Amino acid sequence: MSSPLFAPGPGRLAWSPSPELGKARGAVLVPTGAVEQHGPHLATGVDIWLATAVALGVSGRDPSIRVAEPISYGSSAHHLAFPGTISLRPSTFIAIVVDVCRSLARDGFFPIVLNGHGGNRGALQVAVSELGADGVRSAAFSYFDLIREDAAAILPDADQGCGHACALETSLMLHLFPGSARAEAIPAGGTPSCWPDPHLYSPSPITVWRGFEEINPTGVIGRPSDATAEAGAKLYEAAVTRSLEAVLRLRDGFAAA
Repeated sequence: MSSPLFAPGPGRLAWSPSPELGKARGAVLVPTGAVEQHGPHLATGVDIWLATAVALGVSGRDPSIRVAEPISYGSSAHHLAFPGTISLRPSTFIAIVVDVCRSLARDGFFPIVLNGHGGNRGALQVAVSELGADGVRSAAFSYFDLIREDAAAILPDADQGCGHACALETSLMLHLFPGSARAEAIPAGGTPSCWPDPHLYSPSPITVWRGFEEINPTGVIGRPSDATAEAGAKLYEAAVTRSLEAVLRLRDGFAAA
């Protein structure tokens, strides 16, 4: 498969002239992610590119669901020790998400944030809560949280192989954007032992802020050496399918409430 079509088109909300948008309604996906280090082998655009690709995949299956322009930068201070990372303060990120979603809601849309960066999770919960307190209905989810069971069936060891610039993200990039992945630079081995468990699907109830350089000098969590383009194709299919299911359920359950 070639890369998803990122060029403007009918699936993008911004494709439509203003008068047409005054008559439109329905769910609009707002991709969020980050521009930050992803180890020695992946591009810094991983998180926002993958979130946008999943959102466009959802829209491709149901054209009534359109995609707003992405919010590319996220809360990434934990990656700032590595070059190429661009980070927003959590308060700035929350404010941007709130303003974008409030604008969409004012025009009658139901904004749903489709997130691709783990560091945005907490901030998105705050943003959705702030919008709700102002009477604006919105929702947010991270596509990778929806495919935990799929990842367990597709990857050799999803629990220890997934985290950051990991088997999951590397597989998706090998499938969707193969030209951006440096296969020869994929580091061997897994994550050095540390506590609390930093892996993506860790069940640990404890979180603590730490720079990623403290966890692994490569900036990687998990085992990217487990990645394959074939696994990436299956993971992308799962991400689009699960995200579409979530969006339809949200739209049907809350959009008109």
